[in-house]
Amino acid sequence: MSFQFGQFRRNQLDSFLTPLDYKLEQIKVQSTVSTEIIFLDNIISLTESLKPTEQNGARGKNYYIRFRIYKKINPQTIIIKLINANNTQNLKTIVVNAGRETEYSTYEMIISPNNDYNQIKFELQRELEDYNKENTDGTYGRICKMEVIRLDEVYNIINYLKDIINKSSLLQIGVQSAPGLLMCINGEEIRVGRSGLYEILNGYKVTFIGFIVEPNDNKYFILDYQY
Repeated sequence: MSFQFGQFRRNQLDSFLTPLDYKLEQIKVQSTVSTEIIFLDNIISLTESLKPTEQNGARGKNYYIRFRIYKKINPQTIIIKLINANNTQNLKTIVVNAGRETEYSTYEMIISPNNDYNQIKFELQRELEDYNKENTDGTYGRICKMEVIRLDEVYNIINYLKDIINKSSLLQIGVQSAPGLLMCINGEEIRVGRSGLYEILNGYKVTFIGFIVEPNDNKYFILDYQY
């Protein structure tokens, strides 16, 4: 079998992320300790459901979110979940360090759903102070203040390459970029390391590769590939 090689550069495409329609809101959550204690958690409701990464054995959809959480005098531990009427997928647990309430921490992550989900929940882990603090609206506890900066579908570069190479997967890749560039490869969240080079050698079939770059952000990359 003979192998062929190609190269893709950032300037070959105008867009790598497609914004999603959503609404950020707060929902009431009943305490497991007492039915009289109601907390508020943040939730993102999507106009169209997130689709699973695995679809009929092939790589399907992957997504990207960037958000900020405002600090409080004590640390906040938050579990991020995908939810629908019947299923839950835990994505990540983050700890927001203590600080002034005008300060915030910014986070970003790749989302690779295992099912159809129409909501992303940010579940604040409750502590003793949450049960002793009653808010003016009758709910209890801390209220996590957050903002969503971006929520997008990640474009699979292989969809672009199919018309060029007539293949739906790559056998080897090498990415040259500035350290820290965020990528999605087969549903995994991967960053380019300090060397500015990331490689996958033969033996691992790449069916999805996307890059988290925005217009005019000056993040340049070169993708060398074998197929």
